[in-house]
Amino acid sequence: MLLKLKEKIFLALKKEISLMNWTAIFLSLIFLRVFIEQFLSHARPRAFYSLFIEYSHDIYFFGITFLFLWILTSFLTKKNPCELSFIFLLGSWLILLPPVLDMIRTQGSVFWSFYILSDFGNLSSHFFTFFGNLPSGIVYFGTKITFFLAIIFLSIFIFFETKNKLCALISFLFFYIILFFMGAFPTFFFIGHTFFSASQKVTEIKAYQIAQFFGSSQKILGVASQNLTYNFASNLNLIFFPLLIFMLIIFSFFWDKKKLFAVFFNLRFPQIIYHSGLFLIGIGLGTVDFSQNFSFTIFSLMAILCLLLVVWLAWTASVIVNDIYDFEIDCVSNPDRPLVQKIFTVKEYFSLGIFCFLLSILGASSVGFSFAGLIIVYQILAYFYSAPPFRLKKFPLFATFLSSSASLMILFLGYILLSDDQTIRHLSWRIILLLWITYTFSLPIKDFKDIEGDKKYRIWTIPVILGEKKARLMVAINIFVSYMLSVFLLNEMRLFIWALIFGTASFLTVTSLKVKPRQLFWPILGLVALYTFILVRIIFL
Repeated sequence: MLLKLKEKIFLALKKEISLMNWTAIFLSLIFLRVFIEQFLSHARPRAFYSLFIEYSHDIYFFGITFLFLWILTSFLTKKNPCELSFIFLLGSWLILLPPVLDMIRTQGSVFWSFYILSDFGNLSSHFFTFFGNLPSGIVYFGTKITFFLAIIFLSIFIFFETKNKLCALISFLFFYIILFFMGAFPTFFFIGHTFFSASQKVTEIKAYQIAQFFGSSQKILGVASQNLTYNFASNLNLIFFPLLIFMLIIFSFFWDKKKLFAVFFNLRFPQIIYHSGLFLIGIGLGTVDFSQNFSFTIFSLMAILCLLLVVWLAWTASVIVNDIYDFEIDCVSNPDRPLVQKIFTVKEYFSLGIFCFLLSILGASSVGFSFAGLIIVYQILAYFYSAPPFRLKKFPLFATFLSSSASLMILFLGYILLSDDQTIRHLSWRIILLLWITYTFSLPIKDFKDIEGDKKYRIWTIPVILGEKKARLMVAINIFVSYMLSVFLLNEMRLFIWALIFGTASFLTVTSLKVKPRQLFWPILGLVALYTFILVRIIFL
């Protein structure tokens, strides 16, 4: 009887949970935790921005912690992470436990549980006393109990799965190491930063220096602190976001590496470089207008990395939407796409797109709400371009105008990172107009590879309407004119010879039938990059 009950329990624990369901429940539990701490306990009311920082910080902390524990459990039990999805969904309810236990003990208040900020020598003392050597005023009551329950729960699960006591004991130790690492993350990060920057000896680090490092109210490039109380969490979020993305990639590899590689090789790398270049150009233009804001600090570099990852995630989400609604076209023109290869179901692929979109918004918001606004506009434009009922990609020139508008959102993203007020009002209208015209009339170059599929399903791109040879000539002329237009719109005659050289090279490349349609984007991208480098040196340096 007991044996059958045990089998039924473990069978239930191995139930698989979909990506969207798991994410929705996890985010809901984080929301409930913040709700308990803010509205049910004896706490002072906080502004929306403060609540958002706390909510997003909890997402990062618990998300990264769960991924560490999940990957280790998968490794020790030799099970695919999808088989452990339900047990970790059950475990996610522990997120609510610390504030509840604190309120029970204090009759309504929540203890202030903070990260361990310690000098290098005292870390071992914190480790061997189970967070027991904390400064006065910091109490890990509910958190300590929750940590201990999580470790016991997972160790027992591993024992039943492996039937190995030694493995269970080892897992107990490693689970504790993971939780201790996350609990003392700022200290470990500061030690690593101090060691590599050689700013002082690691043995001389003091706790107050770690607090000053993360709690600094200094501007990050052009972004000023909006809440001094939450500077610590806000700055830490800039480090946690890239770490979360890294952990998700590792987790995806364990879950299904075939799907991970399918998504990776479907990213259209010329477009990844194109988007990255736009973002970096925006930073460059922002640096020209706000040179006083440009600084090389660890947090400025992390802000740039965060937004670069946001750009890639936003592009990935737009690719997924495009693939879903271009399925029939891809069956003809792009048979190597993940949906056509049946590596994903439509439901799985759509869920992945939503997940990437949410991650991009989360990462952008961690830098500032203005950045999230631009990413939302980018995603709206991308959706209108690809998806019904609009599906504006069917209309020539208007489709590329929409694409050029989306491209400018990425450039603006980089620019407002340096701007004092996170707006583009200081960005020259000449530059905006030049890029808008250039992208609108040059982006049809991306449509040559899809001629066969677009023609079959009546997507009226320039190559479909004119045919490949005439369309090549038209696009080549547009690109040449765009080079020459840069001379006059930017009012810089020193660019004339360079524009003529690169414009001619681009014209000959596009019109050459020896260059296959799928290969057109690379040489043009290279020529544009070289010309941009020369333009920057001539005008700005």
